[in-house]
Amino acid sequence: MHTRQFLSLYGSIFFLFSGYGLFLNSAGVKLSQMGVSNITIGVLNAGFFIGGTISAIVSHRIISRVGHIRSFSVFGALFAIAALAHLMVEQLWMWGVLRAVLGFCHYSLLMVVESWFTARSVPQTRAKILALYEVVYYISSATSVLLLSLNMSSNNIFTLAAILVIAATLPVGLTRMKQPEIPKRERISLPHVLSIVPLAWIACFMAGIFINGFFTMGSVFMLKLGYSLPKVSLFLGSAMVGGFTIQLFIAWLSNKFGRPRTIFGCACVATTAAISGMMLLLILPGNIWAQCVIALAIGCSGFPMYALGLARANDVLPANMNTVEVNRCLLFVYGLGSLVAPLLLGTMMQLFNHFGFYSVYAIMAALLAIYAFMQPSVPVSQRSVYVPVSGNVGPMTAELDPRNNAATDTPYDAHSAEQHVHDTLQNSDNQREDN
Repeated sequence: MHTRQFLSLYGSIFFLFSGYGLFLNSAGVKLSQMGVSNITIGVLNAGFFIGGTISAIVSHRIISRVGHIRSFSVFGALFAIAALAHLMVEQLWMWGVLRAVLGFCHYSLLMVVESWFTARSVPQTRAKILALYEVVYYISSATSVLLLSLNMSSNNIFTLAAILVIAATLPVGLTRMKQPEIPKRERISLPHVLSIVPLAWIACFMAGIFINGFFTMGSVFMLKLGYSLPKVSLFLGSAMVGGFTIQLFIAWLSNKFGRPRTIFGCACVATTAAISGMMLLLILPGNIWAQCVIALAIGCSGFPMYALGLARANDVLPANMNTVEVNRCLLFVYGLGSLVAPLLLGTMMQLFNHFGFYSVYAIMAALLAIYAFMQPSVPVSQRSVYVPVSGNVGPMTAELDPRNNAATDTPYDAHSAEQHVHDTLQNSDNQREDN
């Protein structure tokens, strides 16, 4: 596949992430200005991820039936309609429906683009493709935060978000690439997978709370403290910078000391940051730079958690076994965490005011740290490659994971996987006792 064709896909996801990120980050701004309660804001923001869950079930069939380009145009148009419809309705229940539509369209659009990446790539290039994907994700997300700092009206934010997503349809609509086929999905038992790799799914679930909880309710938290939109943008951007710059260090750390110890360390940093954030609300109220330092620490510790969870799953499963469907299960768990996050944060912020936001992170991170500390590490010789990937991607990203090769890997087998995990962790426990 030509580089120019790859660039068109990267261009599409840049506009897509920018538009969706702008809407997601600013969703609480208008609602806060309307005087809506924190619990209601959390419920409405959860609509994004309800739509994303529906997309994982339905969009696959739509794309297979009408084709990639037509599907992309339809999903993009529907996103724009739902975004602009916010300007015409004031009923909160309708806003919840529209947010579910936005989430459905966003993840469906990602599925279209990612299926092209998968079909036009080979195992030798997928690591590079996925790395560039992550760079585009962080740049576009940072762009959406920067746009939020322009202090635009809510109407202009909704309009600009719609424009950006419509712009995402242009490179795909003009492409001359042959439409790929979406591979059939294998049925897999979600509870069975989660029982095999408990630390992996707990880390991925917590990652959904850390990341999407921060970006759905962080703006509400800062507005309640009395900060302006530019300062809200600075707060959100600090977390984004932390998550982006820490990836290489986390990769080195987890490869050297193992995933459980790295997850434990990250969880401890997040717990300390959250507790410090609550203290700074008392000691330095109104100091934006103090809050930005806390956001940076949360970004550094919470944002790599999804990649660590995936790495843990790939560590304990057989090296020659295809784990695409396992990775999809973990992405689904990440989505559940993203769904729960605004509900939990909204409730805690309603009950405990400003302290509720950081208290959720302190409690969740502390629980994760305790559990991770009790888990054994896999020997270095049996560890998989760490792949820095965000959970805010579509389900087809699992096909791009360079740790899998459909041509040489054996299909996922639950019984073999369970036995291998038991033996691997048992040996790790024995080695730890001997040391």
